[in-house]
Amino acid sequence: MKWDRRTFLQTLLTWGVAQESLTWLNSNRQLKKYYQTLAEPTHRKLALLVGINDYGKGYSLKGCVTDVERQKDLLIHRFGFNPQDILTLTDKEATRQGIETAFIEHLVQQAKAGDVVIFHFSGYGNYVNIPPDIVPTLTKGQLPGIIAQDGITLTQGNPSTNNILEDTLRLLGRSLLTDKVTMVLDTSYHSSGQTVQGHLRVRSFPYPTDTIERDEFTFQADLKQKLPKSKAGSSAGIILSAAKSEQMATEIKGNGFSAGLFTYALTQHLWSTVPASRVNITLNKTTEQILPIMGGQQEPQQENSPSQPLFTYYLLPPVSQGSEAFINSVEDSERADITLTGFPANIVRYYGVNSIFYPVTNQSSSVPLQLRSRNGLKAKVRRLSSQPGDNESLAVGQLLQESVRCLPKTIGLTVALDPQLQRIERVDATSAFSAIDIVSDVMTEGEQPIDCILGLRSSFSTPSSQPQETGTYSLFLPGGVPLPNTLGKSGEAIKSAIERLRPTLEKLLTMKLWGLTLNEGSSQVPWRVTLEGLDPKPYGIVQRQTTRIKTQTPQAETDKNKPITPESNNIPGLPKVPRGTRLRYRLENLGETPLYYLVLGINSSGKAIAYVPPYEEDIEPSEDEQRFIEPGRNDFVPATSTGLTWTTSSTKGWEHILAIAAIAPFQKTLEALKKISEFKTDKDQILTLKNPLEVSKALLEDLETASQQTNSLVEGNPDSYILDVKAWSTLSFMYQVI
Repeated sequence: MKWDRRTFLQTLLTWGVAQESLTWLNSNRQLKKYYQTLAEPTHRKLALLVGINDYGKGYSLKGCVTDVERQKDLLIHRFGFNPQDILTLTDKEATRQGIETAFIEHLVQQAKAGDVVIFHFSGYGNYVNIPPDIVPTLTKGQLPGIIAQDGITLTQGNPSTNNILEDTLRLLGRSLLTDKVTMVLDTSYHSSGQTVQGHLRVRSFPYPTDTIERDEFTFQADLKQKLPKSKAGSSAGIILSAAKSEQMATEIKGNGFSAGLFTYALTQHLWSTVPASRVNITLNKTTEQILPIMGGQQEPQQENSPSQPLFTYYLLPPVSQGSEAFINSVEDSERADITLTGFPANIVRYYGVNSIFYPVTNQSSSVPLQLRSRNGLKAKVRRLSSQPGDNESLAVGQLLQESVRCLPKTIGLTVALDPQLQRIERVDATSAFSAIDIVSDVMTEGEQPIDCILGLRSSFSTPSSQPQETGTYSLFLPGGVPLPNTLGKSGEAIKSAIERLRPTLEKLLTMKLWGLTLNEGSSQVPWRVTLEGLDPKPYGIVQRQTTRIKTQTPQAETDKNKPITPESNNIPGLPKVPRGTRLRYRLENLGETPLYYLVLGINSSGKAIAYVPPYEEDIEPSEDEQRFIEPGRNDFVPATSTGLTWTTSSTKGWEHILAIAAIAPFQKTLEALKKISEFKTDKDQILTLKNPLEVSKALLEDLETASQQTNSLVEGNPDSYILDVKAWSTLSFMYQVI
């Protein structure tokens, strides 16, 4: 008998469900609270990971296979999956039949109640126009679906696609005998008709399709019929999507790699986070990484009850400590190849030779590994020295934690030119940028990461409530979102536009340098910062805390100013704060030594700002005169006794604030701030930075000076900032002003 694809799949499905149905029906297991199930052993953890770069026909993507590799590494080395329980389908393996068959054979047939199941898809998606006679109740006439490797067909008109509908994926998820199911969909369905957005590839196929196999709905009906009775009305678990339905998922470009922006940010957070992160917190931190690249045009989504207290992937990592890398192969007893996993992409871009890692080990001490070379996410390390009696050997899969971060001192901006610019405009722009020393590279095309785009406002179709003038120059984020207050007047010469935009370029480089100091996951400075609103009474908005603390720390003071637990942690998406809200930052020193601090960032009006605590007038700054937080104590920004108020801007938009602590005073940073005419020495104040780039470079020098107190492994280098995680911490706060 000849079996067609559907008969084959339906037979597999029937066999798989039948084999497990007796176990399910004979089970008297009662529903328990989630925290109780965490204590129960998970008998198996299964994953099906699909990534498609090679669609052929001129529609290939770049980062989908990298996504699969990152997820696989995460599941094995962070969450303890058995490699044999992870099935990957990439490129030509990821046909429609291959995906559906693998889902049934590898997941449905094998998963038992209580098992953990992960399904990941990276590739194209689009909308399918559904004829009314097939689904009469469909109001919009379209359904979203993913596209397998063999799913694109060239026709005389627009290409057509053969989709696996998202509804089919949900039914496959419901067919599993376990409730612990997570689907990660790094794809999107809405399209502008283009394959790029700004400087980034999009994962929305640029055409909807009118073609749908009717047996897709026959297959769905068969899935519904064979669902276990206990799964009637249930969900497919947690579905994590890269973007909203009307948005597009994108791919980022790194030095030597491409990856899905969503998958990269998601896996990076899960590598570094401690303790285990709830789903909504994971999405918030993931969105924080996406925002500087895409603005608000790509917001990850969670499908299921957002308040359900589920840990991401329904798992607690077997190793309680986060990490920034792991060993993927061992060359000999002294050298190994590693993969960088726990760093944001902007830090990987500049992560320098001589940086130091320590293996995560049960021993009281371990031998440091020094970075000798790097290519994209892959690097080579060498043991610095062997200590007497050291028997520790390098092992594949060993987790590594950052100890010393080396960054180049010569970092500039990479600017891309809008392809819609005429040749003479590109020539003039390149010439004008060559006279601006903070611009290190100007690109017209290529696969390298960029910091911004110079182009015409009319070239990027971004929703805006403001009237737009055509033929006017502006700056854009890499994802094509216009930067505030950069639009020029019609008829402006491109060289004049670039000179006009010089202050904005300086602020972009400032934020880039500040971002290179982020180290919430790896810092060993013990402190906690809570952003609080004060209208009408104090309430928590968001909280950040370092967790990689190697020493016993005292309990912070408890009094009437006890920190308020942020309620927004239970709400998906970044916090939203009304315009004109009074804010304060509560800074808690959880350690045994004084901490000096700064709070600075960019407000929704696009201004660079900094909070400066008071110190004695007419005396050169010293350790004794700069404000610090005593061990076990709190401090507030602004200080409650001074009457200074920190109020959100009257402009709608995003604010990004950094709270920075160090074990030594910010001497050079204060010297740079003193050059601002409004600077006062006798009171705390919030300054608009007239010299943000000078302040940012002074800050890095101060952090390097503080690191000299703890770093004994890396010698000073005039070409690099050498920063020790025991000496500083930078925590990030991002929220939307509405």
